[in-house]
Amino acid sequence: MEAIRLVFGLMITPNERAVAAVGLLEPITHKEEIESLLNEAQSMYDNAKNKFESQKKQTTKRLENLGKVKVNAWAEGMDTFVTAFGTFKNVEMDRRIDTNMEFIGSDEEPKQMLMNIQNASMTANEVAKAGFAALGTGALVGIASYGGAMMFGTASTGTAIAALSGAAKTNATLAWFGGGAKAAGGLGMAGGKLILAGVVVAPIVAVAAVIAGAKGKEKLAEAKKIHAEAEEAVSQMNIMITGMEGIAKMSDNYSSFIKKLNRMFAPFLQELERIKNAHPVDVDGMIDFDSLSVVEQKTLHVSWLMAQVYYHVLSTPILNSKGEVSKEANEALSASTKSLKQIKKDTYTMVAEEAQVGDIIWKPEANKILVVNFFAVGILIALGCLSMSTSVLKGILFILCGAVAFPIFFKFRSLPASRLYTWRLVRLIGAIVIAIAIAALL
Repeated sequence: MEAIRLVFGLMITPNERAVAAVGLLEPITHKEEIESLLNEAQSMYDNAKNKFESQKKQTTKRLENLGKVKVNAWAEGMDTFVTAFGTFKNVEMDRRIDTNMEFIGSDEEPKQMLMNIQNASMTANEVAKAGFAALGTGALVGIASYGGAMMFGTASTGTAIAALSGAAKTNATLAWFGGGAKAAGGLGMAGGKLILAGVVVAPIVAVAAVIAGAKGKEKLAEAKKIHAEAEEAVSQMNIMITGMEGIAKMSDNYSSFIKKLNRMFAPFLQELERIKNAHPVDVDGMIDFDSLSVVEQKTLHVSWLMAQVYYHVLSTPILNSKGEVSKEANEALSASTKSLKQIKKDTYTMVAEEAQVGDIIWKPEANKILVVNFFAVGILIALGCLSMSTSVLKGILFILCGAVAFPIFFKFRSLPASRLYTWRLVRLIGAIVIAIAIAALL
């Protein structure tokens, strides 16, 4: 029978004494390892948290910018369109004229689409007049994230901002990005869980408190457990950082596309205003579509096609319920880009008087390439002059290349803008290729 010793008034066996000794000595024997584990856990958590917060700020800024771009697009481009387009009656909006593009938003009746555009434009106008500061970041993020759905309700003075701001405050994602929710440890949502990039944020926050609470304890097993929890938290934050990077990139892509579309749409809005002012209205203040010329009718149809592209890209949500970039966002942007290219392609082939409609799109493009051509002409002539000191032939050839790139054709001044664009581009490329060959051979 094992000897029994009395320790602090308690009877224990030698084995129990050994175990107790190990427990008492653990803080001494494993102190450095425990300290190292906790410090490493704190360091990697803090680094990940700093990256997380930095990415959150960047993503919020991109979403806020997209929200502003969308509000301006509704308030300016779409509002001008629906006001001018609504002046015409008997417009056969469901018929495709000279285009192979399927109507975007074909599941909606044209009247419903126009009503949605009108309501969203009214809301956007109210927001624009009051200023974005009155709306708040959360609501701007909501407009960016969830498309036009937040703006389709009937707007009236003083209600749009309150409605949008209210929606932002009750949505966890919007409140979190917009700074409307109190954060625990900089990451959490007060009251309810926030899901971002498919990861629940709330549990991550608890890790920071656990690490801090463990600093006064000296248990190796607990330190190892906390280190593992910190690694898991870092892994989840990295997933969310990647998710926010995707959201920021998609926001930038949408902002760029909307701005590009706005530049293309603006000349059509001016033409719609011109057509509206050129015709008398009936007793109801309307203009009959059938009283317009063929060119004017086609202008209305192409503007309607472009308005549908605009409507689609402004209305599509870019986030889903899991806080991830939605599948619809990628599809909408891809489809809208394809549709815009199709419109350009269809207007490119227009001839005779109908080419006037194509000129609305292609004249800005032709003017851009005109500037590039003149710049190339200047560079080539300068190269020619500089080359004269070493080779007269080379200098003359460079100057001739400048003549090739010259973008104005006096004989073909009446060409449609699309053909001018093509000719200028061909001459520019030809001049550059010839110049490169001259530099290589002479």
